[in-house]
Amino acid sequence: MKKLVLAVTTAFLAICCCAPMAAAAPDRDPIPPPTDYWQDKGFILMAHQGGEWDFPPNTLFAYKSAMAIGADMLDMDAYVTRDDHIVLTHDLDARSNSNLTDDMFGGRHDINDLDLVELKTLDFAYKWSPRDGSASVPFRGIATGSAQPPTGFTANDFRIPTFDELLDAFPDTPINIELKQVGALTPADIQATAEKMADILEAHPGHDENVIINSFGQEMLDAMHAARPEHKSFSGSQSALLGYIQGNPITPTPVAVEPPDYYNLGSSLQPTWVRTVPILSPFTEYDGYRIYVWGSDHDPFQDTDEFYAKLIEEGADAYNTPSPLTLAAYLCSAGIPQADGTPRCPEQECPEGQTGYAPDHCVDIPVDPMIEIKSLKLTPKQGQVKAGKKAVLTLQVSTTDGIGGGNTPIRLRSSNRNVKVPASVKVYLVSGKTLTKKITVTATRKAKGKAAITATSGKFKANSVLKVKSLCVKKRSKGGNLCGKTNHF
Repeated sequence: MKKLVLAVTTAFLAICCCAPMAAAAPDRDPIPPPTDYWQDKGFILMAHQGGEWDFPPNTLFAYKSAMAIGADMLDMDAYVTRDDHIVLTHDLDARSNSNLTDDMFGGRHDINDLDLVELKTLDFAYKWSPRDGSASVPFRGIATGSAQPPTGFTANDFRIPTFDELLDAFPDTPINIELKQVGALTPADIQATAEKMADILEAHPGHDENVIINSFGQEMLDAMHAARPEHKSFSGSQSALLGYIQGNPITPTPVAVEPPDYYNLGSSLQPTWVRTVPILSPFTEYDGYRIYVWGSDHDPFQDTDEFYAKLIEEGADAYNTPSPLTLAAYLCSAGIPQADGTPRCPEQECPEGQTGYAPDHCVDIPVDPMIEIKSLKLTPKQGQVKAGKKAVLTLQVSTTDGIGGGNTPIRLRSSNRNVKVPASVKVYLVSGKTLTKKITVTATRKAKGKAAITATSGKFKANSVLKVKSLCVKKRSKGGNLCGKTNHF
């Protein structure tokens, strides 16, 4: 996407010219995205081609490396081979990034004129060197077996990958894929590309939300939507943006728009650069779409802290960076977490007992309260026990809502030394319940007067007062035996 020739794109110029008149939201009902998968995500570090400044672009090595250093999303470009495989590379001419020469394959060099088996013999890290000049062609020869791959990688990680391989390697990773609509493609070619892409998505279920399909050409997006209508994640084509800021909807309904950071209103000799995010944001906010920005050719020294800060301040929701290493370092230092809200680096980790991300978004981890006793009750409040006999009281224990449970001792005491109770009983606490326990009171033959029975646990206390009846005497009478057995209250 990055190599757009802005000067000849008249739609871009029209968009910018119309911008002063199009600052308000459109006069129509909002058209929300088909899925909310993207709506609750924070700022996204998208690795453009896997990060071509840091790694050999559009290789599995680049994609794996970008994710390892903190990318939230992978970006890639796609063409269809002569034998109908979708492969990932930025340029149609395979000589741009590989060791292909004019005397190989009968002089064929365009991706769509080569078979996958031919492309897989090529070294797609052959010409790459890091932008910082730290090494010269450091991965040359790994794809062809003349050099050893880094630990954890294989030779295939430096060859051209298929989209099937990418989905197999990253089943849960958000993906942005551009289906190239180059000038030589006929309507039949576009239809065949869309149908092949639909077949791949059918063979890899679960990617109708986390894979954004984009293209500069509206025809490609229309064909893709027709080939797989259940797919939910599209971005708008460049031609669709013109009508969009004039109030018209984008079709297929997108989840995001993907502009460069600047448009050139003037010419190459007298450029007039206009920031795009402020132009688009009133419309995207109205409909609920995201703005995923890629860097234009306006600033050759882009991907600086100042560049990133400006985009985020304006409201960009993602930056499709050629240097995920640089952007990851900035987001870490700026306290901007990963898109899912988790810390991006150790510096953003919260102290123990807190969650969120540092420095300003750490909160205490909620702790469920432990079950506690909230009241005790002994019944009956008043009763009697006969000397030499037993009585039974009922202890009621009410608990709070919480976690934990387990046996808790309730201490017991009698005010009368001849009326005895257990020193304690254990009650198994259950959240939010009223529990009962039978307490046996034993009066000796010498017992008399009253006995106050007290149950205590912490600050909670319950009482029952028993009147002691003197020891009965067995005698023969019309009423029979006057001595009863155990009293139950």
